[in-house]
Amino acid sequence: MNLPTLSSRPRLFVDYEDIELMENVNRVFHQASRHGPHPVLKQEARWEKHSGMTASVIYDEDEQIFKAWYLSGLYAPGEEHVQCYAVSRDGVTWERPLLGLHEALGSRDNNIVIPASHHAGKDHWETMIKDPMDPDPRRRYKGIGWSSYDWDGPMSGIYTATSPDGLHWSHTPEPVFHHHPRPGSHDLGPVGDAQSMMVDTLKRRYVAFLRGGVDRLISLSEDFAHWTPPRPFLRALNEEEGLYNNTGFVYGEQYLGFLTHFDKRPKQQTQTLRLITSRDGENWRRVPGEPLIPLGEVGEWDRFQILLTGAPPLRVGGKLHIYYRGTSRRHAKVKREYDPSIAADQDPRTISIGLATLRLDGFASMDASFNGGTVTTRPYRVAGTKLILNVKSDYGKVLVELLDEGDKPIKGYAKEDCRAAQADSTEAEVGWERKSLTELRDVPVKLKFYLYNARLYSYRVV
Repeated sequence: MNLPTLSSRPRLFVDYEDIELMENVNRVFHQASRHGPHPVLKQEARWEKHSGMTASVIYDEDEQIFKAWYLSGLYAPGEEHVQCYAVSRDGVTWERPLLGLHEALGSRDNNIVIPASHHAGKDHWETMIKDPMDPDPRRRYKGIGWSSYDWDGPMSGIYTATSPDGLHWSHTPEPVFHHHPRPGSHDLGPVGDAQSMMVDTLKRRYVAFLRGGVDRLISLSEDFAHWTPPRPFLRALNEEEGLYNNTGFVYGEQYLGFLTHFDKRPKQQTQTLRLITSRDGENWRRVPGEPLIPLGEVGEWDRFQILLTGAPPLRVGGKLHIYYRGTSRRHAKVKREYDPSIAADQDPRTISIGLATLRLDGFASMDASFNGGTVTTRPYRVAGTKLILNVKSDYGKVLVELLDEGDKPIKGYAKEDCRAAQADSTEAEVGWERKSLTELRDVPVKLKFYLYNARLYSYRVV
């Protein structure tokens, strides 16, 4: 039997793919918490005046620094979009390095990495990330962006870009995906704006997420040069719903993603960030429950719109940093005949970048009260020596029993042999009195979790 391997990659409970049986437990989805009452990065420099703001934030392990690329511009007549760059030591306080690369307002003392002179300033780049797969150092950084500089012609659409350092970018000479495919050509499309990209490290490929009317489209590439024809993978449920944008990322043994969900009802015009999931990186499902980050309350900066940024969440200690874009301006200008108060409540200031945090692996948990509950997994082959749980059981406990394929406890690995996990920890080790996991290497094993007033987020072996 070709069994999946239980490895150091965490197994989550966002879907039920790894679960064979549940008894007396509830799956709970969790929301991220805002980091303070204000954005962490706002458009404040003289050349940062744009009402919109695409963005991408990474943590560079090699340089031990956070990096952000973001859209700005509209600082002078005829000066449209520019792409800016900022850095941070803690992911909260940001600096704009004076790069001296491009002129704006008569000076090169700015942090612009793509100038308004490129494509007449009609570009916006949703995803800019560092690629761990490409062996070519000239293509270490990759980006995907939209250009409307040839709105009615063949040169509008989605471009890709590469860079050796994240500062000096080279772009494809024409769109990879066309807004207006040329008749009789091999042009891919048609597509609109609102795009993003995933580096799929599990299957060693690149995935583009695109807009095709009301549908979200997907295209695949093994070399970041040749792409498959875009096809729909997520559809709107009704006319009041807009799938504005989405992104995806590898997380543990599966894929997760963020969906910017647009409520198109005339009196709403709000956007929220929701979770999506996939097991193969191509077929995606929505995750039930509330938005991952709730809209701000009255008086807050992100009251009406919360949108994704184009890079994955970042692990910082025992938490995930989720960067998002927000504003207290509704998505569209609402006509006054709907409701004059809605039309008047638009904030003229620009979109900003905010930070929300979530417990590591904390998208969903299996919860049980004092009367206890169990979760039994499907069989795995174990590739490790220690079982690690992400758990909150400091006022309860979690026990783990290992079963054979006939659902019988394996001798020495029964519930009674287990040392209980009683901790609030992302790395709680669970073991058995006289047995080690090394004795079960490559043996089909099911895990049965016994939860008592406990919340289990993930499990893995090391």
